[in-house]
Amino acid sequence: MEARPKWRAIIVRALPAAEWIPQWRQNWKRDSVAALAVWAMLVPQAMAYATLAGVPPVYGLYAAIVGLVLYAVLGTGRELNVGPSSGPAIMTAAAVAPLAAGDGDKYIALCAALALITGVVLALGGVARLGFVAEFLAAPVLVGYFIGLSLTIVLTQLPSMFGVPAATGGDFFEKLWNLLGQAGEVSWWTAAATLASLALLLGLQRFLPRVPGSLVVVVLGVLVSRVLDLPEKGVAVVGPLPRALPAFGLPDVSLSDYRTLVWTAVGIALLAYSESIAAARHFAREGGYEVDANRELVALGAANIGAGLTQGFPIDASVSRTTVAQRYRQRSQLAGLINALLVVVAVLALGEFFADLPKATLAAIVVAAVLPLLRRRELRRLWRLDLADFALATLCMFGVLFAGVLGGIVIAVIASLAAFVYRSFTPHVAVLGRLRGGEEGNEDFGFRDLSRHPEGETYPGLVILRFDQEVFFANAALFRDHVRVLAAQGDPPVREVIVDASAITYVDTTGLDMLGELQLELEGRGVELVFARLKGEVHDMFERAVAVGVIKPFRRFPTLRSAVADYLENS
Repeated sequence: MEARPKWRAIIVRALPAAEWIPQWRQNWKRDSVAALAVWAMLVPQAMAYATLAGVPPVYGLYAAIVGLVLYAVLGTGRELNVGPSSGPAIMTAAAVAPLAAGDGDKYIALCAALALITGVVLALGGVARLGFVAEFLAAPVLVGYFIGLSLTIVLTQLPSMFGVPAATGGDFFEKLWNLLGQAGEVSWWTAAATLASLALLLGLQRFLPRVPGSLVVVVLGVLVSRVLDLPEKGVAVVGPLPRALPAFGLPDVSLSDYRTLVWTAVGIALLAYSESIAAARHFAREGGYEVDANRELVALGAANIGAGLTQGFPIDASVSRTTVAQRYRQRSQLAGLINALLVVVAVLALGEFFADLPKATLAAIVVAAVLPLLRRRELRRLWRLDLADFALATLCMFGVLFAGVLGGIVIAVIASLAAFVYRSFTPHVAVLGRLRGGEEGNEDFGFRDLSRHPEGETYPGLVILRFDQEVFFANAALFRDHVRVLAAQGDPPVREVIVDASAITYVDTTGLDMLGELQLELEGRGVELVFARLKGEVHDMFERAVAVGVIKPFRRFPTLRSAVADYLENS
């Protein structure tokens, strides 16, 4: 009787869809309504993000179809909607445009190849259980990165929004300056279409959030374009979409192109996974279930491989579309399969309808979608809470603006690691004094940081030091220098330094060597180094270090109270 649940768990782990498929009859009505609501947002956004990636709008729909199906089968997020998104789209354009050199067919093939490599990177990461990698991007880094990314995306859409030639070459500020120089060439009909689309879309989002604003704007944009004959007035339109499903197969690019795209694919994979797992965990918490980070890597990788094999481009999870799915109480990824079917219907039946859609309207949809990424409130919050984190966010923002989207994500990763190393290199070090709240058994009795509690009692010839970090190669010298300075001060001269080791969880070989040298140096000056409140693992490290002659045995005490009592008794 116990075998069936065990086998079921194994099947669900290998194929997460096995968890919701048995309940599809109970879920199909609610999931169908959610799928229709998401579809109303997905189709316009997929077309808009395709233009952001630099490919014809229909390729955004191609990227969505297989991605939706594969994530529905392999993903562990019940509401997550995977498909075209702004970040991977603009990173795709930045990487592919120089390689394609104006060749449209090669451009499309390179986008598909990039999706394929991105998917392989993600899937391999899942197999290798690297789901923790996203944690290396600190929250302030992502705030700055997404602000820079959103500003970059808005800049790329300005030519379509105002009917001026696209700026090429240079960083964000150079492109912005070039666009400002073209102010006299603005197409006022295009600008009017943009502003009307943007105002309507933002108004619907603000006052009627349950209305599919993107679809409403697209339908009205097509109707107004036909009534006013906007193409004759110089307003660029999408043109008819091919009424055919994508071809299936490996992209026709050279091996050298694949090699060239690898590092870009790694960057997109890191960004896509960071966005997707953050969204998946958020909605899972609200839904009262858990997602598997490594399974999410595999599912997202499979979705990108599918997009690459069907002429798409790199994709990831959409927070805005997933929010809609949650609002309509989506219960399972059955909605993802229904969504994919609806997108197929759009490709086969609505291609002619979209022919007169102004590109300015698609640009407005992109801009409205990325405005929440500006995160100005979060930047102000960092300013109030932690200037170091604010500086980190600002660095990443300007990294994107000056170095581009691909360079920006490299800066983001390096900045995250640098912040970790810096904080490890400069831990908090406290000199402790004894507070008396009554008898020694009273709970207020203890040792506190003298910089916060100057009333704390100290003892002649004794220094009590707390080091709030593991001791390793990056901060071993810092530990040594603090002890040296404290041991050299004091009147009368210091005879003993007690180290409160309660926050020290690890000491590497560099730290052990430093302690051995410091021990001998202090002994020569008549100062003893003593440890209290050692962790079990650190205690074992000291024992091994004594056995091999790296250090001499330290006197150790279970509590600070007992260490101080021993000093007072023998002084």
